[in-house]
Amino acid sequence: MTDSLVSLRGLGVTHHGSARPALRDVTLEIRAGEVVLLAGPSGSGKSTLARAIAGLLSHEDGAEVSGEATVAGVDARRAAPAALSASVGVVFQDPDAQVVTATVLDEVAFALENLLVSADEIAARAERALRAAGLWERRGDDPQALSGGGRQRLAIACALATDPAVLIADEPTAMLDPEGTAEVARALANAAAGGERAVLLIEHDLDVALPLATRLVVLDHDGSVALDGPPARLLAERGAALGALGIRPPRHARPAGPRPAGDLVVVDDVTLRRGGQDAVRGLSARVPRGSFTAVVGPNGSGKTTLAQAIAGLIAPASGAVLVDGADARRARDRVRFVFQNPEHQFVAHTVRAELEVGLRGSGLPPAEREAEVDRILRRLGLAELADRHPFHLSGGQKRRLSVATALVGMAPGGLLVLDEPLYGQDGARADALLDLVEELRRAGTTIVVVTHDPRLVAERATHVIEVFPVPREADPPPAPLAGPLSRLHPLAKFAGVVPAMAGLVFVRDPLTPALVLALVYATLLAGTRPSRRLALWLGVALPAVGGILAVGLGAWGDPASGIATGLRLAALLGLALVPGLTTDGTDTVRALVAGARIPYRVGYAALAALRFVPRFRDDLGVIRQAHRVRGTRGAGPLAAPRLLVPLLAGGIRHAERVALAMDARAFGAHATRTERHRAPWRRRDTAFVLAALAATATCFVVGAVA
Repeated sequence: MTDSLVSLRGLGVTHHGSARPALRDVTLEIRAGEVVLLAGPSGSGKSTLARAIAGLLSHEDGAEVSGEATVAGVDARRAAPAALSASVGVVFQDPDAQVVTATVLDEVAFALENLLVSADEIAARAERALRAAGLWERRGDDPQALSGGGRQRLAIACALATDPAVLIADEPTAMLDPEGTAEVARALANAAAGGERAVLLIEHDLDVALPLATRLVVLDHDGSVALDGPPARLLAERGAALGALGIRPPRHARPAGPRPAGDLVVVDDVTLRRGGQDAVRGLSARVPRGSFTAVVGPNGSGKTTLAQAIAGLIAPASGAVLVDGADARRARDRVRFVFQNPEHQFVAHTVRAELEVGLRGSGLPPAEREAEVDRILRRLGLAELADRHPFHLSGGQKRRLSVATALVGMAPGGLLVLDEPLYGQDGARADALLDLVEELRRAGTTIVVVTHDPRLVAERATHVIEVFPVPREADPPPAPLAGPLSRLHPLAKFAGVVPAMAGLVFVRDPLTPALVLALVYATLLAGTRPSRRLALWLGVALPAVGGILAVGLGAWGDPASGIATGLRLAALLGLALVPGLTTDGTDTVRALVAGARIPYRVGYAALAALRFVPRFRDDLGVIRQAHRVRGTRGAGPLAAPRLLVPLLAGGIRHAERVALAMDARAFGAHATRTERHRAPWRRRDTAFVLAALAATATCFVVGAVA
């Protein structure tokens, strides 16, 4: 028998601030050629075990770790995450939180560059990994242009590019539709082929995992190994024990009960827009009163957008959405909605208080309100967490709480819309949640569920609405930066404008900044291709900045001084536009790292952060919707604190996930990294710097003399 690639001896982990261990006395050996399915109830420590093997527990601030963990001959307890990254590849749940760079090829090369692999070897390995994932033809695309399944296949390619001895996949299909799930399953099967590496797969969906697994390891509620053996034998001989731990056998359909009649929701030839494009076009559908209607379709087909329209949260661009004969937006008092991201709809400081919000105005006596809250907490396994802050719950616990906030106090006969309610739930918790929903349905509530889960559809749905992606022409590739300025070295442009910016800080006359501003206009007009963005900056933004500041400052003091200050600030902004409008952000970071010797950790961390800044705007809109649904104020002067907490919490969570993914790919393993895109300094760069310095000196001399 071959030596173990993973050896755990009495491993225990207690997270900071927790009274109970996440893992308790785990002893486990994993050998090359094994595909180990790690299962267990929500909160049993599966992801913690995966992080311990990958050496990523340093991200768990203050976590107490006991026992031994050896991975590929390295002590995983003491090794830095980057030190294990060549031996352990990790694929996380969220495809978006694993994207660091701007192209598919650069994404696969990222870990290899961090490991100081030569440029030629990086090219060869990246091509092999992308061809194996079926993404070689997309190597020049932005990862965001891939489907959810495509981004997870890219994550697998990134993990395999370093040829790790151990591959860890932590619920890689949790956010994917059936097609994306099948793509990822095939990629994992290819990764396991050959028997040279060990694969640890965490997955709630046994229909996906069992065909791949050679071994099943189950953790119990205390974070200890409860069962370990061949999957077929454990399913046959220990079915009751598996069921007690929330492990459901492979899918089996069952009747969903009598089918209702009469329509509560009518969707009539509706077109819904998202981000300036049609998300749903010309859709007609009906939701029968008292039904359990599943909304299904591929990633990006508009399922969530349709659900939000049914709940009255967004208005259709054309067509009509009616709830009980009235416009859906006027029927919101009869509708409850559960969002995809649980944190978006939390408005209180404890789990109990979250549920109490839903009973405000119910007219129930205090004792009955308390009894109803206690009932929901017990049904969804949250009773022991009643006094905990919602943001301190696990992912699965947050999801159950978000559903509970919609269920509590809901009167029969209304409409309950849930967007992916089973995400992160083990079988037992999922069944408990759905049983509670089914009780509401049998009492007269109509249920609409957006889901990717075929089991839920087979076992629970009475009706199905299938949504298909809107046909679109392929988005044209972004126009490359054009013009003489775009061909200059990024540092040359900085060297050309920084002296002028420094000098403007000290001048007080209006002529010098006016001359510099004229020089900026001439440089940008001659050095770049005309574009709408350039026209807006030069024709609108810069004049507006200068004019507003000049008028505003002049009104408070000397008008001449106000004009000079306005021109000076407009000139400073204009100088910043010279590199800003003509240099790609990635090229700027590479130039600063390679040429200016800025630590690459700083540059690439900033570049990764910039990629998720646009998320804040989208998240803010969703959080406002969630507060309206919960009956709290999502607008007005007092709304900012309520909106800011979940917005910042979501941003911090995403930043942590990105940082974790970067650490897992050897970020910071060495003081330097391989740079495949070095920009050479050419004669034209020297000529530009000298010309810029001469022009700057001329402007300042003329301003001083005049």
